[in-house]
Amino acid sequence: MRVALRAALGGVVLMVLLVACSVVPSPGTAPAVESTPVAAAEPPSDAETPEPAPVREGTRAPDGPLPTVRVAPYVDLTTPPLPDLGALATASGQSDVVLAFVLAGNSCTPTWGGTTPMDDPAVQHSIAGLTARGGTTTVSSGGAVGTYLETRCPDARSLATAYGKALDAVGTDHLDVDVETDTGRAIPVERIADALALLQKERGARITLTVQVEDASSGMTSTARDLVRAVSDRGVAVRVNLMVMNFAASGSWSEAMLDAAAASTRTLETMWPGSDPADVAARVGVTLMLGRNDTEATTTLADARAVVEGARAAGYGYVGAWSLARDNGGCPGTATEADDCSGIDQSRWAFTRALQGFR
Repeated sequence: MRVALRAALGGVVLMVLLVACSVVPSPGTAPAVESTPVAAAEPPSDAETPEPAPVREGTRAPDGPLPTVRVAPYVDLTTPPLPDLGALATASGQSDVVLAFVLAGNSCTPTWGGTTPMDDPAVQHSIAGLTARGGTTTVSSGGAVGTYLETRCPDARSLATAYGKALDAVGTDHLDVDVETDTGRAIPVERIADALALLQKERGARITLTVQVEDASSGMTSTARDLVRAVSDRGVAVRVNLMVMNFAASGSWSEAMLDAAAASTRTLETMWPGSDPADVAARVGVTLMLGRNDTEATTTLADARAVVEGARAAGYGYVGAWSLARDNGGCPGTATEADDCSGIDQSRWAFTRALQGFR
């Protein structure tokens, strides 16, 4: 009986040892760890997912080099005495200007005002004084009077060549084509558009079309619309600079100028429905006339400030003025427009200071 008990006890001990060995891990073997499932990341809610930009159908404003200058009044190089551009820049603090006007000399030859050679030493010296002060220049072809290159040059190639000579004489890549047809002048729209296409393709020129407005509700004139459309059809990138001056209006003159610009901008949006309205607005400029206009309108300093604020709010890319030499109070109360003064009581450079607020 004792032997049997010992045998039984030995069997129990052996069984316990075997069970213990089965539980204790062998050296070098990691114990099994039960894994915990990881929850999949939830996709972001609709509020967190940015909406893709809407794709606009239709014609887009052409891509290409565009003007970058934000504020640049005109300077008349054709009415004596010739201005000292360097001195003007120092006195006014305005170093970016538009040089006016290139017109046809003999046949299709570009000249200042139809008479002065583009490389005239006095003009060149004046321009050098401006650029030495860090100023930039835009060459403007056209204007209110004189024989246009655009009508004297017989074809697109000769016109593009004439434009190029004018740019080279000044040392700039920015051409302003200032088209004014209110005196009955007709312009060859297709020729201009073809020439500008050549100029931008071959030289990478930056181009501004300065055009007239009909009134506050219509915006651009029919000729202006035709020119912008023809240039756009040829793939030329341009800034459209609106002359918000010399048109009939009632009520607030600053509101009339801004309304004319807004109506013109809506026209551009219909021409370029595939472009974002902000991009269209950035291609728009407004140029006002300091003080007494050629019509009954008079642009006051308050009007100028309102236009600057309105242009900024609308997202326009540029403001300008006719002209820097008129920005003084030298002839207050005059009944007609003058070349060398605004016709209103003002301090010197007051309009220029107002425009510079757009930068």
